[in-house]
This record gives sequence, structure tokens and C-alpha cells, in this order.
Amino acid sequence: MVMKKLLELGFKPVRGAYDFVYEHGKDEMNDHDLIGAILEISNALHATLKGFKVLYTLDTQRAEDVDHALLQDIDEFLDSTRKEIRDLEGGHKQT
Repeated sequence: MVMKKLLELGFKPVRGAYDFVYEHGKDEMNDHDLIGAILEISNALHATLKGFKVLYTLDTQRAEDVDHALLQDIDEFLDSTRKEIRDLEGGHKQT
């Protein structure tokens, strides 16, 4: 249920040092806008998780400074690799 709530807020599951990331989608923000965005998502996160008895931490970093991979990208890569293997195996079957 917690994972569903995080996904609804726009968080994305990742593999790496963190479990989820939230990207606000803007390339450049001034300090005032950045502070407002952080407060907005942290308030929404707190309200959403209230009552679930979970512990969480928030960390703000530039996306390119964090070593992580979106699980969706990993899944797509694995699906593509599996398809390539199936195609190769299918081409080498003897009839």
C-alpha cells in the first residue's frame, strides 16, 4: 500500500542507494522555486504516509549526481535482452 501511495505521488522506484526518487521535471529552478517544490512534495509525502507507521528520509540532489537506475528502465532492458535471446535460440533450432 505504501508503494502504491508513493507511485501516486509521482515517485519512481529505483535500484541504488535509494528506494524511490522524485524528479520535479524542471531543468533550472531559482532558490525560491526550489524551496517551494521541496516543501510541497515533503508536505504531500508526510500527509500521504501519515498513519502507515513508516520511517522515511528525504534527500535533495541533482539527478545526475545520484547513482541509481529506474526499475522501469531495468525491466525494459531485461525484456529486450530476453527477446533477443529467444530470437537467437529460435534461429538455431533444428527442425
